[in-house]
Amino acid sequence: MRGRRKQLVGGAALALTALLSVSATSAASPADSADTSAVTFFDDFSGNNLDRSKWKVLKTGENFGTVNNEQQAYVDSPETIYIDQNVAGASGGALALHPRYRPGHQAPDGRSYDFISGRVSTQDRFEFTYGRYEARIKLPENANAAGLWPAWWSLGAKIDEGEPWPTNGEVDVMENVGEPWTNVSLHGPEYHGDTPVNASQSFPNGDPGGWHTYRADWWNGGFTFFVDDRQIYRITKAEIEQNGWTWVYDDPQYMILNFALGGTYPQGVNGVTQPYPGIPQSTVDKVASGSSRYLIDWVRVSQ
Repeated sequence: MRGRRKQLVGGAALALTALLSVSATSAASPADSADTSAVTFFDDFSGNNLDRSKWKVLKTGENFGTVNNEQQAYVDSPETIYIDQNVAGASGGALALHPRYRPGHQAPDGRSYDFISGRVSTQDRFEFTYGRYEARIKLPENANAAGLWPAWWSLGAKIDEGEPWPTNGEVDVMENVGEPWTNVSLHGPEYHGDTPVNASQSFPNGDPGGWHTYRADWWNGGFTFFVDDRQIYRITKAEIEQNGWTWVYDDPQYMILNFALGGTYPQGVNGVTQPYPGIPQSTVDKVASGSSRYLIDWVRVSQ
């Protein structure tokens, strides 16, 4: 979630591109896969309210400051984070992260924002090392509102022990910026921001705005990413280290769901500068109308 990729240049980048092209299509052997023998975390949002024994609500200006030139403040509000028990296609309830247009909103740090939104994590509630983590998700506005930036990712828990980003390790299982594709990526000490360790996928014969399951299989030698059980990318520890880079994914991570608006990554894709970086007026109008929601049917970890 910290800014994104540009075209690679130079010999080392070309060598890495060749490695990652192979990784995107090669299948993991049984020895190189996540152990999924037991479900260790599950939430299908079947209650009337967010289960705060599983999820921590994060607030801009209190838990962290703004990054990536994002245009929203995260708040703890039933306007932006709630359970909806009447969502078509969901198996029971669904978590809704629902941004709102609130010009002049003041965050606890005194900064002013025109949008508010929601961000939840399992930080201090549930952390894990290796396994399969997946979520069934419906992207907002049929994945066609430029500048909306919903994400499903995990972050190294060592950040709580003073290990700063990106040396704690970040894994993006799903990011979307209002285009008909999603992205996965890793961020580590020598590969972050515009990280070359990434892949994008479209939805062959599928609806980008429909319900889809986004998954990462994490084992002690790498990650494999899937959308609806279709492998879209694989990266191994050996490939990272072949480039002289540091593998930082053998320690606990916690999961994050959030809905950002605008900023570095969307603007890098759509080129929009007004009325907000990465957010055109048409998207502002959709957010102001209340139609833009990011929905999560369930989240599961198996180890």
